[in-house]
Amino acid sequence: MADRTEQAREPLALRELTWLGGNPGDGWYEMTGGLIRLLEGREPALHLTLAAGGGRENLTRIRDGAGLVGMSTDVVVAAAYNGGPPFDAPMPALRVLGTGWSALPYNLLRAADAGAGSGSRLGEAISGRPGGRFGAPPEDTTDELMFRAVVGHYGATYARIRARGGRVLLDGYDALVRALHAGEIDHVFGATTLPSPGIAAAARGVRRVELAPLPADLITHLARRYGCTPGGIPAGTYPGLHTADVATCFAGTVLVVSAELADGTAYALTRLLLGALDGLPGVHRSLAGFNPATAWRNVPAPLHPGAARAYREAGFMA
Repeated sequence: MADRTEQAREPLALRELTWLGGNPGDGWYEMTGGLIRLLEGREPALHLTLAAGGGRENLTRIRDGAGLVGMSTDVVVAAAYNGGPPFDAPMPALRVLGTGWSALPYNLLRAADAGAGSGSRLGEAISGRPGGRFGAPPEDTTDELMFRAVVGHYGATYARIRARGGRVLLDGYDALVRALHAGEIDHVFGATTLPSPGIAAAARGVRRVELAPLPADLITHLARRYGCTPGGIPAGTYPGLHTADVATCFAGTVLVVSAELADGTAYALTRLLLGALDGLPGVHRSLAGFNPATAWRNVPAPLHPGAARAYREAGFMA
């Protein structure tokens, strides 16, 4: 039997891989396109194409064979693999190529004239004040599912917000920022890469918008209930939106595949990524924090055997 070194040199069968990113206009979509361009041509037998998606949708599409690799978050992948909410049943065939690729902060944009006070009064805006108007990414995306959890934390539902004369708009970041400046909504909640063009665009418009801190009670809840990591968005990240560090919490980006993906294909893709570490920050600044020595640890679903081989051969995994 050939040893691992000989197996690594075996030619890869021609393979087309659809890589599921995020929604156009968000950080994942931009990042996935950049990663594909970075890897293009490095393995002639591997052809990568970008498709739009979302953290929850990508998992079901990978399960159903509609995509072979996709972006998601550690929180959502763990829920899917174990069959926790919002999933109806476990997805035991999910595998990962590593975690910690990009830390995703939860952003809270607030119109300065919204009358809801600082970010620390988000709970009042959701549950107490009639006419609260909110925006979040499309339904069943990871961002929208977390916003639904935020609303529930404050004892409300979308239906109750609307019954009090409020609004919940679910759309892409570009549309949400336009609605914010048009006065159609007053708050936007969502997680995206750091920095994000969609968030930065909120500083340009007729309405003054702030990047507000998440309330301390909410940060504690998201950390305890969903495994998010408390942290901050550094001052100066988004000129015109904040002047100091902004308290928030983070989810981690995970690259997800199916257990049915051939070991050689998973190996080849992971090997390409690990061989392009120097180029990752040029794709997106948030990728500079990726640590291959820890990316295979504490994963929310099993590491694909092909990926494990790539980490091992690169010297990052014993």
